[in-house]
Amino acid sequence: MKKILLTLTAALALTGMAAAEDTDFKAILAKIDDQTNFKKIDISAKVTVVSRKPGEDDNVTQAQYFRRDAENRFMILILKPEVNKGQGYLKIDDNIFFYDPESRKFSKYTGANNFQDSNAKNSDFQNSTLAGDYELVETGREKLGAKDTWVLTLKAKRNDVTYPKRKIWVEVSTVLLLKSEDYSLSDRLMRTSLYGKYLQIQDRFVPQLMRFDDNLKKGEVTVITLENPSLSKLPDAVFTQAYLEKVNN
Repeated sequence: MKKILLTLTAALALTGMAAAEDTDFKAILAKIDDQTNFKKIDISAKVTVVSRKPGEDDNVTQAQYFRRDAENRFMILILKPEVNKGQGYLKIDDNIFFYDPESRKFSKYTGANNFQDSNAKNSDFQNSTLAGDYELVETGREKLGAKDTWVLTLKAKRNDVTYPKRKIWVEVSTVLLLKSEDYSLSDRLMRTSLYGKYLQIQDRFVPQLMRFDDNLKKGEVTVITLENPSLSKLPDAVFTQAYLEKVNN
């Protein structure tokens, strides 16, 4: 019996290796991008960001989120708390501008900057660009809870990405990103990211829930929820600095 079990285990392992060898992992990265990018239509939603830090009250930010992937743009308008109301983030191509209505000035940010003093990054709100930003270093297959996943280790092709190295878990059946371990250039684990409750909108998917755990500061967690997504066409003016200035007048 023991011999049979050992033979069966070896056979299953070989089957898994063969499946991995036959898999086009570059195509998997491209499909992750393609399934979650809204290339021909705009998307907007209400976003709630809850930041938890040990010994402190939860910091809750509510915002209206607008995205136009065809032009590589997004705009986030802060609604609550009152002290931050009217602040906004505007991404145009590779540039991110933060608007402060109190000073009436714009500051230039990057995707690696933290969003509203949380563990979320500005880049977490943009369209997925895994295939263009990263190259494959290692591949594998394992269970994540009850789900069968590909495990892909990625190294950045460019210096301007938020994390130079990532290890991601991709569900085999849906080819959707479920988890990411985000590393520094020195291979230090910086953040663990979880993506869940994907909502299908036409032939595209958007995560309704994202969780970011800071691995350097134990207990610091940020949870983002997305509500009431819409694919209605947005006015071009929404994606301009003038719009942020106007809504605060």
